[in-house]
Amino acid sequence: MKKRSLRRSLGPIAALGAASLVLAACGGSDSGDSTTSAAPSPTETSAAPTESPAADGVAEALARYDAAKAPITFTYPGEAFDAGATANGKNVAIISVDDRIPVLAQWGDTIEAGFTEYGVNTTRSSADFDIEAIPGLFNQAVSAGVDLIVTNAIPGALIPFNEVGDIPVMTTNQTAKPGVAPAAGVITDVSFDYTIPARLMADWYIVNSNGGADGEALTFASEGQASSPIMVEEIKAEIAELCPDCVVDYRDAQLGTWQDGVLASETRNALTANPNLKFLLPIYDGMTIAGTDPGITDAGSDATQASFNATPVVMQGIGSTSVLMDVGCPNDWFSFATVDASMRIWAGAPLIDDYAITCRVFDTTNIGEIDPSVENSSNWYGIDFLKEFKSYWGAPA
Repeated sequence: MKKRSLRRSLGPIAALGAASLVLAACGGSDSGDSTTSAAPSPTETSAAPTESPAADGVAEALARYDAAKAPITFTYPGEAFDAGATANGKNVAIISVDDRIPVLAQWGDTIEAGFTEYGVNTTRSSADFDIEAIPGLFNQAVSAGVDLIVTNAIPGALIPFNEVGDIPVMTTNQTAKPGVAPAAGVITDVSFDYTIPARLMADWYIVNSNGGADGEALTFASEGQASSPIMVEEIKAEIAELCPDCVVDYRDAQLGTWQDGVLASETRNALTANPNLKFLLPIYDGMTIAGTDPGITDAGSDATQASFNATPVVMQGIGSTSVLMDVGCPNDWFSFATVDASMRIWAGAPLIDDYAITCRVFDTTNIGEIDPSVENSSNWYGIDFLKEFKSYWGAPA
């Protein structure tokens, strides 16, 4: 029985990509739900607040935010097992909702690389965001006689279990926080804990707005993605706890609107209509690229924003664009956790409910410590996640 924890030196976090997993079939719009919500950014707000309930909330938000800039800890939440004895020669089908989305392709590539280390054969397929194509991809996997199907951002509701038979199916990033059971028929789900970045975004707003005194906020969610309602819920909870006087509006922007000009237009209109709107919290940083950032420019606004995923193209603009903070969770940690769960299935080892993947804040104070042009775990986190996982898997067969 082997369990250990490694404290690594600084290395900001990587891109979480669940941001791009929205499914068109689950559409809907949530607008105008104006409630308290916030998020911090210690870069510009480090002065000690005066004593008052509101100031206490700002101070606590700043403490939580600053703590998330510290070096992350890698912990393996299970016991070592002999993966090589049963993994070698197994066949896995990895089915993605859309590998044209960079983070989904990255997850698939890294998962595939982990399997290759242990002699597991993989096939990859992508529905390219065509929901009607998904059953056919599962049928192909069944016909090939695979030993396991791993889905990449496909909700359990879209899995044709009647066609799968006895082949185990594993989903990813559908439970979205610890304690949520996977969908019926799914053997396990490996996920980031999306509550972490949501609360840090809220802390950023609370701190930088001086407890709401310096402006209101607008959160853009993205319905159809499992993590979206959870992130909104957690932003609201953090605001209610630390800044009940903060004013935050909540709206929805489905994936198709991120790039077609609709999100940019809605951002511009919101800023034009409300001069006191100074902070934006798009829950996935992919929304900022062609959406919220151009919308701020079009409105001639000085609003700033914080988001989540640490996507390299967004990270490179921290400080030179309207994005001043991005939260990331290591994609390699998640990807090799997915491989770990798969090999546990074959080895008969106990499945792990929560891989405890932590997240880290990147802002103007620490972005210069990494190369933001590409996610590299050793550079960004100081951790070689594959090496750490392999130390618990034993030698390949």
